Amino acid sequence: MKISSVAVVMAMRPEAAPVIASLGLVEADDGPAGLPFRWYEGRHRGIDISVAVNGVDPRHQVDSIGTNPAVLNTWLLIERRRPDVVVSAGTAGGFVSRGGEVGDLYLSSGDLVFHDHRIPIAGYSEYGIGRYPCADVEHLAHRLDAKTGVVSTGNSLDAPQVDLDQMAANDASVKDMEAAAVAWACWLSDTPFFALKTITDLVDGPADTAEEFLLNLSMATGRLSAALVELVAWLAEHGLD
Repeated sequence: MKISSVAVVMAMRPEAAPVIASLGLVEADDGPAGLPFRWYEGRHRGIDISVAVNGVDPRHQVDSIGTNPAVLNTWLLIERRRPDVVVSAGTAGGFVSRGGEVGDLYLSSGDLVFHDHRIPIAGYSEYGIGRYPCADVEHLAHRLDAKTGVVSTGNSLDAPQVDLDQMAANDASVKDMEAAAVAWACWLSDTPFFALKTITDLVDGPADTAEEFLLNLSMATGRLSAALVELVAWLAEHGLD
């Protein structure tokens, strides 16, 4: 499948800033009015690129992280830009028990799932988990020096035991706060999707999650930016199966 346009959905401004600078993108004139989302656009290697940042929450004045802004931002972007593929890019947690390390780069494989939508009623349990498909990009892993694994999404930074149990049941290698929501919007619109995440903290490690995240954020976003530039170059050369 030839790729002529790529949309990247990102939650936090610190995650997005190096990518925007590396790709030479400029803010779009027709971003969603009245919403905090910020869209940046340009061309690289002959591909039209949109980076949609969830922006600053107007009430609390912090980055709009989590599933609610992610799904709305993604849906509006798909409706207006009709990209060939959508990428959920950002930082995430990894697992020592799954061979993860701080600084690792992951591409999603299998289905995107939720770990905190617990609905123990017949028929609703699987609905809560979601299981939304992503494009098979495991052949891209060598080019990016990335690992592959299931990405599991929830709206909390911490992980109580009930969430850890569900992530284990999901066979998750990555814990984030947006990817499955983006995947849901892509599934509804029949838009190819995958996730690209860098690890800032270890969910089952000894360090405090918030402290480890902040300590490693700059390093992880730098690696994420370089990987996204390389990813666009690869899509320009090879397209997407």
